[in-house]
Amino acid sequence: MIAAIIQARMGSTRFPGKTLAEIEGRPMLGHVVDRVRLSRLVDKVIVATSDQNSDDTIAIFCEKENIPFFRGSEQDVLDRFYQAARANPADAFVRITADCPLIDPDVIDAVASRFNAGGFDYVSNVQRYTYPDGLDTEVFAFSALEQAWREARKPAEREHVTLYLRTGKFRTANVESPHPVPAGEYRWTVDHPADLEFVRAIYRQLNNGKCRLEPILALLKEKPELQKIQESKISNEGYYRSLYQQAAKGAAKKLRLTQSQGWLERSRKVIPGCAQTFSKGATQYVQGVAPIFLDHGKGCRVWDVDGNEFVDYVQGLLPNILGYANDEVNQAVTAQMGRGHSFSLPHPLEVELAERLTRLIPCAEMVRFGKNGSDATSGAIRAARAYTGRDRVACCGYHGWQDWFIGTTTRNAGVPASVRSLTHPFRYNDAASLEKLLQQHPVEFAAVIMEPVNFEEPVEGFLERVKDLAHQHGAVLIFDEICSGFHFGLGGAQKLFGVTPDLACFGKAMGNGFPISCVVGKADLMRTFEEIFFSFTFAGEVGAMAATMKVLDILEGTDALARMEANGRVLRDGLNTLAREAGLSERIQCIGRPQWSLMKFREPDRSDSALLKNLFQQEAVKREILVLATHNISAVHNAAAIQQTLEAYAEVVKTLADWLHDPQPARFLEGQMSQPVFRVR
Repeated sequence: MIAAIIQARMGSTRFPGKTLAEIEGRPMLGHVVDRVRLSRLVDKVIVATSDQNSDDTIAIFCEKENIPFFRGSEQDVLDRFYQAARANPADAFVRITADCPLIDPDVIDAVASRFNAGGFDYVSNVQRYTYPDGLDTEVFAFSALEQAWREARKPAEREHVTLYLRTGKFRTANVESPHPVPAGEYRWTVDHPADLEFVRAIYRQLNNGKCRLEPILALLKEKPELQKIQESKISNEGYYRSLYQQAAKGAAKKLRLTQSQGWLERSRKVIPGCAQTFSKGATQYVQGVAPIFLDHGKGCRVWDVDGNEFVDYVQGLLPNILGYANDEVNQAVTAQMGRGHSFSLPHPLEVELAERLTRLIPCAEMVRFGKNGSDATSGAIRAARAYTGRDRVACCGYHGWQDWFIGTTTRNAGVPASVRSLTHPFRYNDAASLEKLLQQHPVEFAAVIMEPVNFEEPVEGFLERVKDLAHQHGAVLIFDEICSGFHFGLGGAQKLFGVTPDLACFGKAMGNGFPISCVVGKADLMRTFEEIFFSFTFAGEVGAMAATMKVLDILEGTDALARMEANGRVLRDGLNTLAREAGLSERIQCIGRPQWSLMKFREPDRSDSALLKNLFQQEAVKREILVLATHNISAVHNAAAIQQTLEAYAEVVKTLADWLHDPQPARFLEGQMSQPVFRVR
């Protein structure tokens, strides 16, 4: 037996009284009950409201309509839901909220059917959104509900009924829509007065709301102006707001860093800069506050040499797309290493991996391998120069440490002026800046190399225009997909945006931390690699290739990429909502795609925002969140990790909001500020 419990109350802080707001002559709650009753698999519908006087009107409505109802705690919603379930025994329960008047009974049945098939404690369509927000359906066993009721302790887990069910302790599944829509594109829940007007418009258009998913989507395609009625498209705003309301403020306790400091002193004597990569060095964090040396990692978490544990959003500077120490990848590498991995002649795995990449990446007809992103980008530039017989390069983004590019940055010491003069940066989403460069030096540009996307989306026609300009001027178009490759889909940004370059460079995520990169492209261009010198001892090392093959198996055969997008969206939207609640939305903003988002710190008077960034980073790391400025989401940043992060961020932004009212906020900084390497994006 399956019973549906509809959570309802009148005291919404954003939109008080919405539950009984009129839609086509009937209260919204009545419409929700009517639609849930149309489900074939729901045997009984109950309304769960609070025992506060403000919700008497809901009880009166239910009595009048002969709808079973239960009254319980206003704040401990998990207890209210559990007690309502105990009072109305069933094997499983469907959770619906009263602010979803477009809930589709067919969707309820799809989720309930998956649950009935067996094997799961909790099934929903909200762990990854492929349905419009407002069709949220969760089905779970009474036994799972009871366990959550007994064990959940955090305020957010008591306020949000199913939060504990999504922490990894239960067997869960997600139901995907047969007509998936981009996450965040449609929001059909009623959180604000404008949302109610949107729903009323839908009801008027479609036979008093007796409609299903497909007719509504068709209507919105026919009349897109209806969506403009709404103001916000952030899902789960109520959850983020409750995290902020429950958050404490004030500086967190300092971490114990004795071992880190000891290793730093030893490192200073033998390693210039104390790290092999600028962005991994102690100078990139508030010094004396953050860990300096890590000991081990698993999944999305790392432990430093002092035993402190962190949720890690650096992930080795983006390579660990499946998280640290992925068992399947490690087993594949171990198996290959047992047979040898750096051979005297080519290995068949080189051919197999190259063949696989040519099937996945639009521009890839041939492949050459390297170990670092800089290998790939520099090899592509050398090939373009050899192919065209020209020297100049136009660039946009970050392209590695080699002379031809790094000479354009402030870290250009040691790069000859003659080399620096041959590379010319242009501005992203400004095709005119590229056109000007190409016109200033006609018939001199060998290549246009760019990151097709980073934290700013390409405006309509920009990538197409760049390709046209490059080809008009006889230059090779190279997409640097070291960062975007695989994170935004298996075909990279070129597949995502439908613009195919001549050459492309991939790396980072390929081997889940094992060093490997590649240049791919059109055969006539790639054959230039037979003439140029792109050759090094470990280019054909097949341990990393075995890792890449397993990474591709997982990305192709599971929902790993979808989970990254879904959880990254919760984190990005959550931080933006928390910043807004703290009155810091003009100062802290998370932008970019969910899989790889950037925290931007700004001051209203355009003064230096470094202090704000450092205070944020300082308080985040003390709350066990290791982050630079980006969220490098992996497939194992699960709901529990995201929840932990948002709880920490809620405390951080509430604390910063208080500190920024101080005449001297710099006094709250507990160490020397971080020192940026340089800025290229």
